[in-house]
Amino acid sequence: TRGRHEGSDVVLQSTGVAEHHAALAFAAWDNSFVLQDFNSPHGTFVNGCQVQNAAVKVSPGDILRFGVGGASFELVVDGAAPVKMSCPPVKRHTAWTGQLQPESARVRSVATAISPDAFGRTSAVRPDRPSLGQCRERKTLPRPAGHTCPNASQDPIGFLGSQGTLLAHGQPVVHQDTQVPLHRAALQQGEKQKASGRLSASETEFKQKDAMIRDLQDEIAAMAKTLAQAAARNEVELTQKLLTFDRELAAKTEEIKALREQISHLQKGSSQVFSHSLYERDLEIGRLRKEGEKLKRDHALAAGLVTSLQREIAGKEHKIQQLKEDVEKTKKENREKDNQLAVVSAKCSRIREELKRELGEREVTACRNRIGELERELEELQGQVRKHRAEQESIRTQLAEKAKVRAWLR
Repeated sequence: TRGRHEGSDVVLQSTGVAEHHAALAFAAWDNSFVLQDFNSPHGTFVNGCQVQNAAVKVSPGDILRFGVGGASFELVVDGAAPVKMSCPPVKRHTAWTGQLQPESARVRSVATAISPDAFGRTSAVRPDRPSLGQCRERKTLPRPAGHTCPNASQDPIGFLGSQGTLLAHGQPVVHQDTQVPLHRAALQQGEKQKASGRLSASETEFKQKDAMIRDLQDEIAAMAKTLAQAAARNEVELTQKLLTFDRELAAKTEEIKALREQISHLQKGSSQVFSHSLYERDLEIGRLRKEGEKLKRDHALAAGLVTSLQREIAGKEHKIQQLKEDVEKTKKENREKDNQLAVVSAKCSRIREELKRELGEREVTACRNRIGELERELEELQGQVRKHRAEQESIRTQLAEKAKVRAWLR
């Protein structure tokens, strides 16, 4: 670590250095060095490019400067040295004996600064080499006017500077350092407000869809509760009927037993009358047995119907969960597309203004071609947004179909 604090591994007393300014660590997983700025007031400069509250990868030969008025240091690799670093302060040489620790923060490539007179020429990022670092004091390098690099965590595409730009694919793009006129700034502000309005409308629509999904879930839960209660009532009724049938069957059995006893005692009596009565009793018993079997079959069918309805409800809940995840995914994609549209619009406006003020005829032609490409990219992004909105309409149609299914189940 580096800073004014006495507990730092390297104490720097230069102007603009914070108490805990930055840390330089060796990343063993890719054999490179990572410079992390601890959100210092003036940031840390790598090859003249400002880094603030972010982590960047540095290579041997890069020029490091902590604060605005601090001295400059060059990162030198010594393959035979142990994994330690010695870095002198601004006014005196002090060995740094602190062990380098692997840094788990995100590592981004550094876009080197490009001077206005070096159009079309960019500095390549040096390859990573498994080595050890030393810092040695050099002459202070002046900071280019208006040259800053934004926070890496705030730019979803890459580092965007006023003189150099590094996209997510690592391709630097050069544009000139200039001030945006007031009317251009107002135009950009209006575009940002329009994008914010579209984003707010999308969020409101998504909230309404979430409310509809919650209502559907509540209705399905109520339907499941009603079905469970109906199944319980049917089961109780069938059980009561079976008990009644068993009691009647037992009574009939007792009557048959009594009649048979009477028949055995009255063998010489009216045998035909008793035989006919016994035959009727047997028919009644057969009818009651058939009715009991029918009730048992009805009970089994009702239990199967309840099980089938429960499985269907579980399937509907799974589909609703999938639709909810699709809505969240679409919402996230729309936010990303809106952010990309805002960035592309800002880049188009900045390039148009720079063409009017600084570039010649060739540069005007090249930049116009670049503007055309950016406009085509903007149209493609707008087409993707329209596609996602069409997908939202499809999801809304699916939800309407699910509502019809719910009404049918009801």
